[in-house]
Amino acid sequence: MTQFEERIADWLPLDEAERRVLDQALTVEVEPISVDSALGRILAQDVHALSTLPPLNNSAMDGYAIRSEDLGKATDTDPSVFDVLGVVHAGGSFDNQIGMNQAVRIMTGAPVPNGADTVVRVEDTDRESRKPGEIAIFSDRDRRKHIRAAGEDWMKGAVVLKSGQSLGPGQITVLAAARKNSIRVFKKPRVAVLSSGNELEPLGSSSLDPEKIPESNSHLICTSVMAAGGIPHNLGIAKDDVEDIKLHIAKGKDADILVTIGGASMGEGDLFKESLDQSGFNLDFWRTRIRPGSPFSFGRLPRDDREHQIVFGLPGNPSSAMVTFEVFIRPFILAMGGSSRIYRPIVTATSNQDLKSPKNLTEFPRVKLANRNGKLTFSPTGPQGSGLVGSLGLADGLAVIPEGIDKVTKGSFLNIILIRDAVGFNDWPKDS
Repeated sequence: MTQFEERIADWLPLDEAERRVLDQALTVEVEPISVDSALGRILAQDVHALSTLPPLNNSAMDGYAIRSEDLGKATDTDPSVFDVLGVVHAGGSFDNQIGMNQAVRIMTGAPVPNGADTVVRVEDTDRESRKPGEIAIFSDRDRRKHIRAAGEDWMKGAVVLKSGQSLGPGQITVLAAARKNSIRVFKKPRVAVLSSGNELEPLGSSSLDPEKIPESNSHLICTSVMAAGGIPHNLGIAKDDVEDIKLHIAKGKDADILVTIGGASMGEGDLFKESLDQSGFNLDFWRTRIRPGSPFSFGRLPRDDREHQIVFGLPGNPSSAMVTFEVFIRPFILAMGGSSRIYRPIVTATSNQDLKSPKNLTEFPRVKLANRNGKLTFSPTGPQGSGLVGSLGLADGLAVIPEGIDKVTKGSFLNIILIRDAVGFNDWPKDS
């Protein structure tokens, strides 16, 4: 008598599976941190400027502040001449009013004297070389130019960043300019990651058993969790034994999310479901209409002292684990972490070859991108078997072949989910 598991598959279409996952994404708590510690965090508040920026009308050039009505035609042969009343630097001030045919030497960022509405660049003047205290101007091209208005960036009280924004170097600069020394951010979701399988050998094992499989999936998922803004906790490798699996799961009870890898199908050694069921697991669905990664599961594990723990069950094949993480878990972590932008960028590219796809599934081939005569093209990374690892290191993105399409002809356009961070068009090699 075999011990293959019997269970009814849901076979959810992609959009319904995504919706049911994201419907459970409750945001985590918030915490205060300093701006200097905020890189990569998600804002949990709208940020209001504490002062107007710039606070005063200021010069965008090194030159001379004048009244435009006094400038005239100002040519090389007939320059406009002004008396220079003084000089003002950034951080300084000039208290007097500029009158007719008067000028103030001014530096970039310095406050513009009252009465002036023009800053003439120094290159269009004689630099007071003809007569000390007098300036000749040889062009009128700067009339009513080069003055940055007070509040041009923002006024006091303006919202300069919104809750849900991810904080990169640009946003950190805005926080500092808005005089925000500390802010409130969402805590990072905590994600426990558990692999299982008697065939697996941990990285760094001294045995180097040639009949064992190097365990790489936990490294894939843990680093992916970090890249998505979460905090991973690697629970190690559980044996194909219900009690050992339960012991490992218990180690991750404080995490917001539990990700199990392997044991997602119907084999005799696929014991995660039995182990979870004994702990009161509430399965939402099992199996989706995607490839790779169809034996994906999602549900909740009750806890006595807090909110239930979200549980994702990933297939053990590396490409399946990567695709299901990208499609379902990465957006969930970002949503739970308060982010307003939970999806990766998508580009459109043309196929370099004919492709086949199962008509009843949404397929996500791993692809490489190339620049062909200024146009973005893609080709598969190689064999697309879900158990292959090498394609993960070559992939720039995941092509999306929607359900209902069984053929993609060469030259056809597909959406490509970019899975490499900080990649621009010019980073892809030219395809000859």
